[in-house]
Amino acid sequence: MATSYTAKDITVLEGLEPVRKRPGMYIGGVGSAGLHHLAWEILDNSIDEAMNGHASTIQVTLHADGASLTVSDDGRGIPVDKHPQTKKSALEVIFTVLHAGGKFGHDSYKTAGGLHGVGASVVNALSKELVATVRRDGASWEQRFKQGNPLGPIKKLGAARGTGTTVYFHPDPTIFPKIEFEPSVIRERLETASYLHKGLKVVFDDQSNGSKEVFEHQEGIVDFLRNVVATRGAKPVHEAPFTLSRENGLRAEVVLQWTEATDEHLKSYVNGIPTASGGTHENGLRAGLGKAVRNYIETHNLSPKGVTLSAEDIREGVVGVLSVFMAEPQFQGQTKDRLNNPEVLSAVDSLVRPALEQWLNENRSVAEAIVGRIILAARAREASRAAQQEVSRKSATSNRLTLPGKLSDCSSSARDKTELFIVEGDSAGGSA
Repeated sequence: MATSYTAKDITVLEGLEPVRKRPGMYIGGVGSAGLHHLAWEILDNSIDEAMNGHASTIQVTLHADGASLTVSDDGRGIPVDKHPQTKKSALEVIFTVLHAGGKFGHDSYKTAGGLHGVGASVVNALSKELVATVRRDGASWEQRFKQGNPLGPIKKLGAARGTGTTVYFHPDPTIFPKIEFEPSVIRERLETASYLHKGLKVVFDDQSNGSKEVFEHQEGIVDFLRNVVATRGAKPVHEAPFTLSRENGLRAEVVLQWTEATDEHLKSYVNGIPTASGGTHENGLRAGLGKAVRNYIETHNLSPKGVTLSAEDIREGVVGVLSVFMAEPQFQGQTKDRLNNPEVLSAVDSLVRPALEQWLNENRSVAEAIVGRIILAARAREASRAAQQEVSRKSATSNRLTLPGKLSDCSSSARDKTELFIVEGDSAGGSA
């Protein structure tokens, strides 16, 4: 180990070198999740086009090798003219420069899932080969890359109709120990995208097994909820779900249904990005839901006697989908699995609470079924707690003394309602 420490010992990583040196900082790791994250970065760019009204169809092709993907959309197409700052084509800049993209301002995208401007360039850096093809301005353009570096300038292929972007990439085996995309994982992500953006046509061409599927859901997250409830096999407490689609500085789409399940199941998304670890939008939904139900119960004098309703009782059995669209989401890390914007909590709360309370008042029979379900959950929780305490008490008692077979421990812990029998020998117990 060197004892000297001078300026020459300082390593400066330039361009996309930091990504190749520390891929985990950008995609969370080089395992299966990190591998699929490459696909999500490119897919999210296409979804952003659809989200902002510029694309209606997205196609993802998993090639026969199972190790390479092509993502294509009919959006506006990535710009190919020269960037005023770098003097290179905008296409090359987007794929070779970190923090370069059209999502930092609001002129090109009102809402977007990709916000850091690192998605396309990170995928490029971690691919042994990437080919970007663009259709716009009446022509088709192409540029090829290897491990993040352009193999040449952008080329004009010829005249072309329509607009759109197509990206082919093959992850780098020197970065990823195993390159094998899971069709089921990709399929789930694509189907979810079609639910979250109703009317969007998403095609999955799986050439690894010769199948091709088309996802398109005109009822959006309502169809999504039906699918989730059916998959979980939980019987709904009420038929028609609560639905909400409103704006308040952001746009929130919510669908909720109480079921006979014993747990809460909530799927949340921000600009089409799944937030598996939740965040402030989920907290806002839970807060609004709890307040609305409590207000309804208090207004109609439905509070149960002898039991206090907890937030968990109210949400037990709830299956829901929450999709938020906003301009400046603050995600936790590049993997974007948690939303951190503090203002979103109150925004979602203020949208959900009055709408849900109004829905309960307008659907009294449904509301009564839901309240009955909640009270049942509360009584079950109280009974479970009492049983747990009894087991704990008996366990503690059994550690102190062992009663003869003819005697049993008291069922009550009140001193004025219990007796102690002192006997000598087995026969002295008699019929006590």
